[in-house]
Amino acid sequence: MASTADNYIRAFRSAIARIFHPNGAVVGVGFLVSGRTQNYILTCAHVVTSALSLPEDIVEAPNNDIYFDFPLIASGQQLKAQVVFWQPLVNNVSTSEPEDIAGLQIQGQLPKEAQPIKLISNRNIWEHPFRLFGFPYGHKDGVWSTGVLRDGQGKGWVQLEDSKVTGYRIEPGFSGAPIWDEILAGVVGMAVAAEKQREEIKTAFMIPADVLIKAWDEINLPISSNVHTQKSLSRVQQLKIKTLQQRFEALSSDYEVAYNQLNYTLSASDRNIIQRQINTILQELDRVESELNEI
Repeated sequence: MASTADNYIRAFRSAIARIFHPNGAVVGVGFLVSGRTQNYILTCAHVVTSALSLPEDIVEAPNNDIYFDFPLIASGQQLKAQVVFWQPLVNNVSTSEPEDIAGLQIQGQLPKEAQPIKLISNRNIWEHPFRLFGFPYGHKDGVWSTGVLRDGQGKGWVQLEDSKVTGYRIEPGFSGAPIWDEILAGVVGMAVAAEKQREEIKTAFMIPADVLIKAWDEINLPISSNVHTQKSLSRVQQLKIKTLQQRFEALSSDYEVAYNQLNYTLSASDRNIIQRQINTILQELDRVESELNEI
């Protein structure tokens, strides 16, 4: 029988949308959310302008059709939508007002497996591991990226940090993606921007759930009833979570190193040794994840 966490992950995957340019190029991500009367696709305003070849900071909401599908449950079954909520990107201006958010009204029948995401508003997310799915250049079928959450900055966005040695960093193509918090077992925000000026810096930003909900009243619904949002953690529990998170990150790095070694090892005996190491690491990762879910 599937666990509650498994069900949450399944719903998360089913809500991820892939947004296209009319020429077929993938321009970014969106995700299915519940509104007061219907479901919508939530994404970044700059993903919409990219899909329509418009200036990023256009003030008026576009009225062209936006094309998308759900690649993890119904790849190739394209739907279309139109903008019904618009908070454009504000370039070169410091502001604390919500920006770069778009809500899309869906036209057509959703795949039966599609489930809207429940947003979790939680400010105590420092060092929480996260995952997200996006479409960087050359990967139209999508890739996963992971990292750790940091804290907010002046405009209310939250910093994301890629702590891995290998794997995919957050870059253009991930914009609009829902950010899955591994500790809270839910979506805590939407990826909005990656560091472009300093290539050696592996950071990005998300718009947190509370900002998204405040910006668009239509999705101002009760947040997820996930057990982690219903109780305050003791200092001992917080310390245990931090220690387990650090262990999880260290094991993740060990796994990536071993997996890369496996790809470049020709000797059968050496490959068997490395494979046993990988299996041991995966078992330990499962144990750590289980402990985290029990807190």
